Amino acid sequence: MSKKIHSQDLASSIESWIKERLSVKSEVFNGLPPCPYAQSAWLEGKVTTHYLNGTFPLNIHIPAEIENYTYHWPKGCEVVVLGFDPLSILPSTLSEIIDNSSDMLSKRGYTALEDHPFEREEVSGVWLNNGTWALVLIQPTEKLVEARQWLETKDYYKNWDPNYKESVQSR
Repeated sequence: MSKKIHSQDLASSIESWIKERLSVKSEVFNGLPPCPYAQSAWLEGKVTTHYLNGTFPLNIHIPAEIENYTYHWPKGCEVVVLGFDPLSILPSTLSEIIDNSSDMLSKRGYTALEDHPFEREEVSGVWLNNGTWALVLIQPTEKLVEARQWLETKDYYKNWDPNYKESVQSR
């Protein structure tokens, strides 16, 4: 398959994930969807997807793309999603790559969150993972902090395990 087909598959999968999982209101999140901002960002064209096809080793390619995007942030973009085959990287290796990038991300004002289908993420039975791709989601930290503060005022986190909440918010 060509790189273009995989890129289209990634974008289609992200769109389905947003519409079918992240934008569905749930009492678990106090009547809000798991990611209240995802659908509007997607519909407004503020999400950039980038498929990493394995041409380069992912332990080199992922940090290079994180550095590239945080240096040359796409105009009007709120989230950059790097997607790749989950069979090509272990969840622990992906977490290590993100951890090793944290100083550079912090200095540039960005946060990167990983999502790997082999490491299920859920809150009170609501499954949050994409489930198909291994992902790195890069966002400006300031916007993420503002969103989290607003969600706190809506009792969004009331059903979250305190340890899980801390692990997500400390990334």
